[in-house]
Amino acid sequence: MVWTINGWADLDAEEEISDGKWESPEPTWSISCDRSHFEYDLCYINRPFAYDPKASMLSSVDPTNSTPPLAERILPYPRKWQHNAMEYVREIKLTTKPLGSPCAVTHAAPALIFSAGGFTSNIFHDFNEGFIPLYVTVHEFFAGRDVILAIVNCSGWWLDKYADLIPRFSRHPIINLDRETAVHCFPKAIVGLMSHGPMTVDPTLQRRPDQKTVRDFHALLESTYGQRQRRSRPPPAPNSRPQLVLMSRTTHRVLLNQDEFLQAAKEVGFDAVAFEPARDTPMREIFRILHGSHAMVGVHGAGLTNELFLRRGAVFVQIVPIRNSWLGDICYGKLAVRLGLEYMAYDIGVEESSLYGQHPREMLDPNDQGGMLMSNWSHWDMYMNQNVSLDLGRFRRYLERAYEKAKLFMLKASHRHR
Repeated sequence: MVWTINGWADLDAEEEISDGKWESPEPTWSISCDRSHFEYDLCYINRPFAYDPKASMLSSVDPTNSTPPLAERILPYPRKWQHNAMEYVREIKLTTKPLGSPCAVTHAAPALIFSAGGFTSNIFHDFNEGFIPLYVTVHEFFAGRDVILAIVNCSGWWLDKYADLIPRFSRHPIINLDRETAVHCFPKAIVGLMSHGPMTVDPTLQRRPDQKTVRDFHALLESTYGQRQRRSRPPPAPNSRPQLVLMSRTTHRVLLNQDEFLQAAKEVGFDAVAFEPARDTPMREIFRILHGSHAMVGVHGAGLTNELFLRRGAVFVQIVPIRNSWLGDICYGKLAVRLGLEYMAYDIGVEESSLYGQHPREMLDPNDQGGMLMSNWSHWDMYMNQNVSLDLGRFRRYLERAYEKAKLFMLKASHRHR
C-alpha cells in the first residue's frame, strides 16, 4: 500500500515511485513518525487533521479509535543531533485525540510543516538546514509543488530576505504559524524536512524517477535570482581581466592582511574586490556579484555558502585554518565538486594562524585535522576563532593557478555569449 494524493492504493511495482506519493511506515495509523535518521525526524499525517497554532497541537483522529490516544512530539528542523540548535526550534505536538475546536480555515492542499528556527540567520544554515532540505522534501513528496508551506519560527526578516526564493517551493501562499490564532484544517501533511547530509542533494536517496542533484538546486537559484543578470550582462571586452571576489570577514577567521592579498591578486592579473554581505544585503545583489565573477576566495566560514551562486566552471579557493580541513571539505569542498567548480583548498601553515605562539606546537599540528577536536570539543572555539595572515609568497602560486583557470573560464564564457 502506498499513499497517493487521492488516498491509499495498491500499485504495480513500476508505479510505486511515480509523482505525488509517499509511503508511511504505518499506513493504518493517522499519525506515524520515522525517527531513524541522524539529521532529522519526519512525521506523516495520513488523514485529515486540524492544527491549533496557539497550542502547537496537531490532531488527526485515529479511525481505529485507539485507546489511549496516540501522542507524538517533533522538532521539525533537520539538525536533531545538535542540541543547542534544537533549543531554538518550536516543538509540534501530534495526537489522535480530538482538539475540541472547530476548523476556522479549511485547505484543499496538503501541508508541509517545518521550522525556520535553529541556526537560521547564518547563511550556511539557511541553506543547509533550510532550503536544500526543503527542495529535497518537496521534490520527493509533493508533485507540481501542490503543498502549503506552514512554518514555525518564521521571522519577518527571513521572509523578507528570501521573498523571491520561498515561493519557488509551493504554488500556494505560505502560512506563518507564528502569526496565526485560528485552527487550520488540511487533508494530510508531513511534519519535518528531509536531509541528505551537509549541503547535499543525493540522487541515490530519492525514490522518484526524476532524480535531482545539487546542480538542479543551483538551476533553481539561477532561475530565481539570475534572469535580469543574464539579460543585462554585457559580453566581456577583449583582454579584460577576470573578476575575483574575496569573501571578507570582520569577526573571527579574519584575513588580517586582506589589503595585501587584494594587491597580490591584482598583480597576478585579477580585477579583485572584497565583499562581505550584511544581513540586509538583498539576495539578488549577492547573486549578481558572485554570479558575475570568475573566481571566489575566502577563509572557511558561512560566507563561502555563496559558492552556490557561482557559475559552473568558476574558480573557488577555500583558505582553510588549522584543524578545519575536515570541516571545510564537508561544508564547501564536496559541494564545489558537485557544482562543477574549479576548486582548490589552501591549508594554512602554523605560522599563518593567529594561534601561532599562543599554544603548544602539538595543538597546532596541521596534519591532525580532526583528532584533537574530536577528542575534546572544548577546543572548538579556539580553532574556529583563529585569524589568518597569509604567507603571500606561498599563496601566490595558488593565485597564479587560479588566474589561469579563471582566464580559461572567462574565455569559454565569452564564446558561449556570442
